[in-house]
Amino acid sequence: MKLFIEKSLQKNDGSHLTQYLAAISASLTFFMFGGYQGWTAPSLVKLLSDEYPIPISQEDASIVATIGCLGHVIGGFLGSSLSDLIGRKTTIMSIGIPQIISPTLVYFSDSSKYMLYAARIVGGIGEGANIAIVGSYIAEIVVPKVRGILGGFTTIFICLGMLTVNVTGSYLTIKETSLVMALFPVIFWICFMFMPESPYYYLMKNKPEKAKESLKILRRKHDIEKEFDQLTLDVQRQMLARGGFRDLFCIPINRQVLILVTLLRFFQFYTGYMAFTAYMQLMIVQTTNLSPVFGSSLLFLAGILVMIPGLFYIDKIGRRTLFLISMVLCFAALISMAVFLTIRDYSTIDLSSVSYMPLIFVTLYNIFFCGGLGLGVNIYIAEVYPANIKASGLAIASIVYAFTVTSSTKIYQFTADYVGASVPFYIFAGTTVLGVIYIYCFVPETKGKTLGMIQNELRNRRK
Repeated sequence: MKLFIEKSLQKNDGSHLTQYLAAISASLTFFMFGGYQGWTAPSLVKLLSDEYPIPISQEDASIVATIGCLGHVIGGFLGSSLSDLIGRKTTIMSIGIPQIISPTLVYFSDSSKYMLYAARIVGGIGEGANIAIVGSYIAEIVVPKVRGILGGFTTIFICLGMLTVNVTGSYLTIKETSLVMALFPVIFWICFMFMPESPYYYLMKNKPEKAKESLKILRRKHDIEKEFDQLTLDVQRQMLARGGFRDLFCIPINRQVLILVTLLRFFQFYTGYMAFTAYMQLMIVQTTNLSPVFGSSLLFLAGILVMIPGLFYIDKIGRRTLFLISMVLCFAALISMAVFLTIRDYSTIDLSSVSYMPLIFVTLYNIFFCGGLGLGVNIYIAEVYPANIKASGLAIASIVYAFTVTSSTKIYQFTADYVGASVPFYIFAGTTVLGVIYIYCFVPETKGKTLGMIQNELRNRRK
């Protein structure tokens, strides 16, 4: 079977089929990523109820929702380091290990809440490695024409994973859900094991013949000399400079990219997406009269439906334009939600006849986020880092991701519980405005450009 698949991948028809297969099968890790992220939505409700055999307080539930970011930092450093040491493909294959251990620990967690903490940390390791390496692998193996489309599959799989765990987690027990989620890493291994290594990695390791063979498989043609020569020059130029953590901060062009990526990630998640995901069912219970399962499933489904056509416009209208449109629309949904909750909680106006409005606002927000910021930021970050500092840069990006996810989630939990339901929406709406200004003024476009062209443009902007 292995020989049959390898021969089918080496055809000389010049299509993008192998690039699609490699990128989509690598993106399957994001299905477990989404399952891990979305697990809290149905599970926190059960952990706080009498259904769970051991007592879990609100503070314990908050720790369960956020402690995985510790593992995220570990996974980010581990994944980015291993990707340069043992290769992109082998590192991505290894992501399945923590992704299968995490639900196994959840299965046995009914004896101690610390087992839950351990499960979330281990799952966070897989999450951090995902962010650090999969987007980079996709950016390196595909041509600019389809890089946005294939990079967007990672976000679609995240939402599919969230939807799956939301439904199964709502109707099955925590133990049964963990068994379901443990099956998907095995499916990923079967699909991805036959895919080629990144030619970038082979050139970084001075293995031009292997790089050439990988490029032939990915492009499905034998005449790849022109692209191979340009790719070799791009990698050699990027690898001339040192690539340690010190160089990431001390060399101006590297520092520019680091600041660009850090602020883009900050503004992405300070629109509130991860906070709403972690507390989605609880938020629906607190703000509407609808079933939490129905409401949260509707949100995930809406995000998936808008991202599918979004795959085909991300390479047409550009990343930067897409980010701006997404953030403006997210602001409109957030401020509408904040005003509605303010009127509901601090005035005498009866809004019982329109109690469904918060779900509409959050659904619209989810559509606007997934169709823009959610679809494009991961692939954009993988595009702008040069080869020599990509491992160090993506490791730092994991810390930024962990900080923004944890802090935004805690801000939502604290302000909603102790200040007012509308307050976190005002906070996220304000940071979204700042994000619009930042992207408009400082974020360059990468649409239709090779990774080498992107680096040249960043250097020119620096000058």
